[in-house]
Amino acid sequence: MSAPLISVVIPAYNAASFIEQTLETVAAQTLRDFEVLVVDDGSRDATKAVAEGFLARHGLRGQCLRQDNKGIAGARNTGVRAGSGAYIAFLDHDDIWFPEKLETTMAEFESHPEADLVCHNEEIVKDGKVVRVSRNGPAAGRMYERLLFLGNALSPSAVTLRRSKLLEVGGFRENLEFNTVEDYDLWMRLSRICRFRFLDRVLGRYQLVERGASNRIVYHHTNLEHLLRDHFLRYPRHGILTRLKMRRRLAAVYRSALGALIDRGEEPARQREYLAKMLRAYPLSPKNLARAALWMARGS
Repeated sequence: MSAPLISVVIPAYNAASFIEQTLETVAAQTLRDFEVLVVDDGSRDATKAVAEGFLARHGLRGQCLRQDNKGIAGARNTGVRAGSGAYIAFLDHDDIWFPEKLETTMAEFESHPEADLVCHNEEIVKDGKVVRVSRNGPAAGRMYERLLFLGNALSPSAVTLRRSKLLEVGGFRENLEFNTVEDYDLWMRLSRICRFRFLDRVLGRYQLVERGASNRIVYHHTNLEHLLRDHFLRYPRHGILTRLKMRRRLAAVYRSALGALIDRGEEPARQREYLAKMLRAYPLSPKNLARAALWMARGS
């Protein structure tokens, strides 16, 4: 059997109750030249049996791979290594694609053969309702700097890319201190060797999962800071303007964490810590001053 054009990689963990809904949207694709690689990342439920049953009933080419829990980066890497398609399309286990997603994406590659990665827009869904549209991108002449200093601009379930480029950068880094930001790290590393294209089309839905408890908020933002500092160390230029941009970027991380904790009304000590770090990093930003004013108004 000849290799498929696209390998669809779906990391799954304890997804038995909803993985079929995601797979239904893959089965409905108008472009059929793909394989499906579900990676059961040490689930404690029947994820593997449900996924395998679905693939068999619908005659979909692919398999469900079972491994000990390694986290989402490790699960995605396992799927990439097992795939044989020239392109990799990521789909998280609770997200969905619209039927024309793969066909529209591959038409973009055909129209722009210089492109290595294509990303589209998504609807953001919370509690079963569409709350907004996430417009990924835009592209930039210096894409690495745009991502590093302005923030993430891509979503895994909206990305299709050349498998060769993904292997060239070594896939996702599985460092525990990069957990929850492993995709952001990958896009930055890919941006050094890839040409990105962004489709102004909504071709899928992303399930919004709240960070939940305040310790998850702190965990995510701590790992985001670790990731940024790792990239800052590797950044070749460290003049005054660059250092200011680095400080402003870190301040944005602290501001985000502070805002999330204020909304929950929890962890007053952590709130004060992030407030102090934000103002030390970049005290004259109007956004930072506004967040500080909000913190004082809430009586924290």
